[in-house]
Amino acid sequence: MTSSPTGTWQKILYRKQAFPDNYSGGDAQFLKELRKNVSVVHYDYKSAVYGCMNFLTHLDTLTMYFVLFLNILHSNWSPNILYTVFVSTIALYLFFCKFLAVVANSREHARTIVTLFLFAYAFTPVIRTLTTSISTDTIYSTSIITAILSCLFHDYGVKAPVVSYPTSVSSGLSSAIFLLSRLEEDTPTLLLLVIAFTLHAYGAELRNRMFHVYPVVSSLIFTVLSLFSVYCISSFSVELSVFWALLHVFILFVCPLILILKQTGKCTIHGPWDEAVPIKSMN
Repeated sequence: MTSSPTGTWQKILYRKQAFPDNYSGGDAQFLKELRKNVSVVHYDYKSAVYGCMNFLTHLDTLTMYFVLFLNILHSNWSPNILYTVFVSTIALYLFFCKFLAVVANSREHARTIVTLFLFAYAFTPVIRTLTTSISTDTIYSTSIITAILSCLFHDYGVKAPVVSYPTSVSSGLSSAIFLLSRLEEDTPTLLLLVIAFTLHAYGAELRNRMFHVYPVVSSLIFTVLSLFSVYCISSFSVELSVFWALLHVFILFVCPLILILKQTGKCTIHGPWDEAVPIKSMN
């Protein structure tokens, strides 16, 4: 640090002082303003587990969408199951609009549903035949990659620079559109497209609000959804279902423990070198 000239230094810019422009008060002033861990958020194990539940709920939802698509594609499930899932998705959306939305506007939400359905109905033939010339293996791999991108930018209720709603929704819809090009009929394509858009566009806010307002109910829903996803995956591969179950256990119980153990060693320093943050007046 530079030595302090004669006189009293003030941390202001609007007055000419007998100090260099880069002067910060000397060693004593520098160490006096040094602060540690100002913005560090400390989590407890319970809140970390709930956060992992939120993340796994989204993964289970995507997994069940893939399972639903594969069973409809290979005619393993009755079309009535698809109709039931479609009606349930619309019911969840209406529940969100009525009880969980920050601004409740029934007319606006009804207009959203009608507009979504009409656009999906109009573009379903185009979407279904959009990538028919591309091999199925390429379609599946591209769909999985875009689904992973959607998960990376998804909103799990934690403020982070990586969270991007447009990127998450567009990647999720791209993943669904790649899959739907393998179907041969317009009706299941239409229903699956509406389900995908509703889950990706409104699923994050619905899930975050549910875990915030009804954490116990959300935990029960997560448990049922996780067990059901493991069961459905076992119909395709037992080894994959075992891996999926072990992954749930690791993320749900081990990862929060690692976070709790490692957060005690986190240390950030703040001082005069930080960027100035304006303070809003309360008047």
